[in-house]
Amino acid sequence: MDKTTIMVEFAVMGDEFPPDEVTKALSIKPTSSWLKGEKIADKNITRKETSWAISTGYEESLDMNEQLQKIIVLFENKKADLRRVSKLYELDCKFFVVIKIVENYCPGIYIDCALVDFLREIKAEIDMDLYVT
Repeated sequence: MDKTTIMVEFAVMGDEFPPDEVTKALSIKPTSSWLKGEKIADKNITRKETSWAISTGYEESLDMNEQLQKIIVLFENKKADLRRVSKLYELDCKFFVVIKIVENYCPGIYIDCALVDFLREIKAEIDMDLYVT
């Protein structure tokens, strides 16, 4: 039986910047990165921006904050480094939350004060997508 799953990805994105420099600045290895202009595999289009990202991958869950915390804990002591590299390369920070709802098992979807503070401190946005099957 399929279960509801949640994936959270945190990305820093910009026009052109060296993703390796973000890795060095944060001492965190990304789960994915690409350069503006790279061809997207199996498609006839190219990347419109450069990106460095870390993701939880899809996990069975009924509370999106479990996955958010797995990412946030990695950056808790690196907020100043993240702000510095973001300013240096004019990067945008964004959380992507993707929820795949199965059999109407909808997870808790809320943003607590600690998350709001964290998003504000690193000047990040949050984007949520829900898919119901």
